Amino acid sequence: MSCGVPQGSVLGPLLWNIGYDWALRADFPPGLGVICYADDTLVTARGANFQEAARLATGGVSLVVGRIEALGLRVALDKTEALLFHGPRRGPPPGASIVVNSVLVPVRAQMKYLGLILDGRWLFDEHFRQLAPKLVGAASALGRLLPNMGGPSVATRRLYTGVVRSMALYGAPVWAAALTAQNRVRLWRPQRVMAVRAIRGYRTVSTEVACALAGTPPWDLEAEVLAEVYRRVADFRAEGGFRPPPEDVREWREAARRATMARWSFRLETPRAGFAAVEALQPVIAEWAGRQHGTLSFRLTQVLSGHGCFGKYLHTVARRELSPACHHCDCSEDSAQHTLAVCPAWAAQRRALTAVIGVDLSLPAVVRSMAGSDSCFTAVATFCEVVISRKEAAERAREDDLHSDPIRRRRTGRRRPAYHSLMPP
Repeated sequence: MSCGVPQGSVLGPLLWNIGYDWALRADFPPGLGVICYADDTLVTARGANFQEAARLATGGVSLVVGRIEALGLRVALDKTEALLFHGPRRGPPPGASIVVNSVLVPVRAQMKYLGLILDGRWLFDEHFRQLAPKLVGAASALGRLLPNMGGPSVATRRLYTGVVRSMALYGAPVWAAALTAQNRVRLWRPQRVMAVRAIRGYRTVSTEVACALAGTPPWDLEAEVLAEVYRRVADFRAEGGFRPPPEDVREWREAARRATMARWSFRLETPRAGFAAVEALQPVIAEWAGRQHGTLSFRLTQVLSGHGCFGKYLHTVARRELSPACHHCDCSEDSAQHTLAVCPAWAAQRRALTAVIGVDLSLPAVVRSMAGSDSCFTAVATFCEVVISRKEAAERAREDDLHSDPIRRRRTGRRRPAYHSLMPP
C-alpha cells in the first residue's frame, strides 16, 4: 500500500484504521483538531484572529502531513483547500493563505468536504446553488419514467421519490439549522416534480397540494427530523460514550416525525395555492399520509386537486374553454365540487357513492372518509373513474368537432397565440 485506501478485501477499512490511527495520535497543540473520514483529513485551528489561526493551522497541517508521510503515504498538497470560518464582519484579509511544506494554499470562500460545500459563515448558499440543478435534473429524468396513465406502481413512484429525497437531504443534520428561505425554494422545486408524478397529477398542481396528496412532508421539515435525531444520538454518545439502543432511536425518530407532521399541518393552515384541496387535507394530514390503503389514480387526483376535466379549470388555467360553464347541465361553473356533489348528469353514480360514504359530499368530508376507510376510498375512486372518463370522452368529442370554437379544438403543437386574445385577462 503506497497511497489511498486499500480496496477489495473486507479487511481493508480495518487495516486502514489501524495504520492511519498513528497519524492522529500526535501531541497536537491546544486549539488544533484533526478529523478523518476514510482518506479525507480535515485539520481545524482556532484563534482569536486570522493571523493566530493561520499560524496554528500552518504548523498543525505540516505536523499532520509529516506523520502521514511517515506511514509511507503521499499527500496531494495541490488538492489541499483552506477555509476560514468567521462572523458577518470578520472575513479573511485579501490574498490570505497558509504555507504547507513550501506549497501555498490560498484561503477560499468555499470548500468541498465529504460532499458538502462549506462556506465561511455556514450559510450553505453555494452548496444549494450547485445542488439545485442536479436535483431538478434527476427529478425530471425520473419523472419521464412515470406517466400519469399506466406506468410503474405507487411503490415504484415512492422509490424514485426517495432517490431524489436522499440526494436533497444528504448532510441535513449539518445544514438544517441554517436553511434560508431561498434554499427552501430550491428544495421545493424538485420535490414538487416528484410529488406530482407520485399522485399522477396535472403539472399545474401546486407544491402544497401535490405534497399533501402524496403524503410527503416538505423536505425542509424532514431535514429538521434528521437533525433532531442526530443531535439526540450525539448527546447520548457524549454522555455515555456508546451508541443508544435501536429502540430509543426509533422512539426519537417517531417523536420527531410527529412534531414534523404538526408543523406541516400548521403550515398548511395558510396555503398559497390550492385552497380547497389544502383545506380538506390539512385537518387529517397525519392520517392521510399514514394510511395503508388506497392508491391515487389520474382521475381520482383530478377530483381531489381540482385540476382536470372541469370547465372552471379548462377556462381559467388551461385556457381551452371560453367559459367555465358545465357541458352536462345548465350550471354556470363546472368545478370539481360541482361534478362531485351537484351535477345531475352523474346522479346514478352519486347515489352509489353516498350509499358508502354518506350524504355529505363536501371535499373535507370526502377526504376524511377516504383517510379512515378502505371501502370509502374505493367508492370515491370508482366514482371518479367512471365520471371523469365520461367527461374526458365528451371533451375529446368537442375537440374533434369541426364546428366547435377554435380554442377548443385539439392542439397539434404549442399553444396557438392566435386564439390567446380571445381569452379574458
